[in-house]
Amino acid sequence: MRNDARRKLLCFVFATLVCLPLFGETWYVRPDGGTRFTKNRVAAGLSGQCDGRHDAPYPGSGMNRPCAFNDVRFLWGDGTYNQNHTWIGTGGDSYLIRGSIGSGVSWQVGWPNASTGLDKKSGNYWGTPGDPYGSGIPVPPSGTASQHTRILGENYASCHTASAKTQLHGSYGVSPVLKMNGTSYVDVQCIDITDFSSCGRAAQTHTCNTNIGSLDDYANSGISWSNTATHDSLTDVSVHGIAGSGMIGPTGDDTKFSYLRIVGNAAAGWNADAGDGTTGTGSLHVENFDISWNGCSEEYPITHSLPYQDCTDDNVGGYGDGFGTATVASNPGWNAVFDHGIASYNTQDGLDALHLIGNGSSMEVSNTLAFGNMGQQLKVGGGRAVLRNNVIFTNCNALRQAIPGTPPRYNLRLTDFCRAADTGIYISVNDGSTTIFDNNIIYSAATTAVQVGVTTSCSTSTCLIEQKNNIFIGFLNNAAAGYHGSGTGDYSNPLYVQEAAAAYRNRGSSFDRNVTYHPKRTWTCPALSLHETNAICHDPHIADETWHIYGHGEVVPQ
Repeated sequence: MRNDARRKLLCFVFATLVCLPLFGETWYVRPDGGTRFTKNRVAAGLSGQCDGRHDAPYPGSGMNRPCAFNDVRFLWGDGTYNQNHTWIGTGGDSYLIRGSIGSGVSWQVGWPNASTGLDKKSGNYWGTPGDPYGSGIPVPPSGTASQHTRILGENYASCHTASAKTQLHGSYGVSPVLKMNGTSYVDVQCIDITDFSSCGRAAQTHTCNTNIGSLDDYANSGISWSNTATHDSLTDVSVHGIAGSGMIGPTGDDTKFSYLRIVGNAAAGWNADAGDGTTGTGSLHVENFDISWNGCSEEYPITHSLPYQDCTDDNVGGYGDGFGTATVASNPGWNAVFDHGIASYNTQDGLDALHLIGNGSSMEVSNTLAFGNMGQQLKVGGGRAVLRNNVIFTNCNALRQAIPGTPPRYNLRLTDFCRAADTGIYISVNDGSTTIFDNNIIYSAATTAVQVGVTTSCSTSTCLIEQKNNIFIGFLNNAAAGYHGSGTGDYSNPLYVQEAAAAYRNRGSSFDRNVTYHPKRTWTCPALSLHETNAICHDPHIADETWHIYGHGEVVPQ
C-alpha cells in the first residue's frame, strides 16, 4: 500500500484525531529524467520514457519506466503538436521540480522556435498551435482547503537564498511565465522566475525583438493573477529581469505571499491593474518582501553587483511603480497588508495604494524600509489607511546619482525625479474611517515630507486620524540633497494637510507625542492649529542623523 493511501486510511479510521494535511500524487522533474510517456507521443513516433511519478533518473532504456520527466514542460504537455495544454494530474497533487540556480539548472518555459513551435533538437512542440509568442505555464489545477496543489522547487524546505531556488526562465515573448488566474488553494514555493534577455518592453534602449521567427529570449510578464484566485500562496518566490511587469493583475481572498522578491523588472514590479476593469477583493498578506529597481531592465548576463540598466520613467513611456492598483472600487473590499519589507529605487512610486478603494477596503504598510523611489515612497488611502513602524527616506533624487554597483549611464533616460510636487509620503482620510500614522521615522529633504489628503469626503465627525509617536528629521531642500537648481533652500515641511485639516479637529482624532527636529522655518512646534499635544521639539538623538542622497542609514524604529 502506498504511503499516501495509508495516511488516508488512518485518517478515516481515526476520524476523531487531527491528521496532517493530505497531498495527492507527486510528479517529478529532474535533469537526468526522461521524456513523458503518452499514447499520443507513441503514435507520433516520439519516445515516451518515464511516467513522471517517481523521483528517479531514466535508467537508459525502455518505455514508461518509473522515473522523472526531464523537462518541466512535460508537466502540462506531452510535446505533440495537438497536445492538451493542461497540467498532468489533478487538484491536490504536488509537482517537485529538481535543480537549482546553485547547481546550474534553469528550466525553459515557452517555445524554443517561434516560427514552428518545434524544438528541432528534441522533436517536441512546446505550446499551443497558433501561438507564435510562446505558451507559458497554464493555470494549475485548484486544490481544496484540506489538500492544496503544490508547485515546489527542489529546496522548498529551506529556500531563502537565491542559489537555492529552482529557476524557470520565460522565452520568446511568453506572457506570463506562470498563470494563476482563477486558481484556488495552490501553493508555489522556492521558485525563481526570470528571462534570459536584457531587453524591456517599456521604452528602453534595448527594446525586445518581436519579429516572428527571430524573437528575443524574453518574457512579457512573470506571474498573472485575477481576483477569482483565492487561498493561494507564494513562498520564497523571486520574479526579476522580466521585460514587462514582474506580476500583473489583482488577487482574491486569502492570498499570502512570504519572502517575495520582485526586483529589476522593466515595467512595474507588481501592476495589479490587468486592464480589464477589475481590482482585488478579500484579504492579501505580503510579508518579508523586496520590491525594488522596477522600471529598469536587468542585465543579461549579469556583470554588475546592481545589474539594473536602461531605466525609464513616465516621461518616456515607462511605468515603474513598485506596487500599483487599478482605479476601481473593490466589491467586496480588498484588505491588503504589506509587512516587513523594502520598497526602493523604483522609477515611479514605491508602494502606491492610493486607489485601493471601496466597500471597507484598506491598505496597511508596517515595518517597512522605503527609500530612493523617484516618486512618493509610500502612498496609502482610498479606503482605510495604516502606516505603522516604518523607516522612510524621501530621497527621490537617488536615481540621479552614479550609485556604486550600477552599470554606467543606467539612468540616462530618467528625468521625472520627485514627481507629485516633491512629496515623500501621501496618506488620505475619509468619512467613516480612522487613518493611522504611528511610530514611523521619517528622514526628509523633500519640499513636503507627509501630505494628508482626502479621497472622497472629510466633512463629518467620523473622519478621523491617529498620528502618534512619529519622528521627523528634516534636511535642507538644496543641491546637497540632489535638487540641482530647483530646491527651496529651506528645511523640509513636516506635514501638509490642506482640506484634511478637519480630521485633526474632530473628537476621537489624536496628534500626540511626535518628535519634530529641523522643520521648515515657518513650521511651529507644537502645531497648535492641528491640536497637537505632547510635542517633542528637539533632537531625538538617533545615532545616524545624516542625510543619504541615495541608500539609507542604519535606522531601526523604536
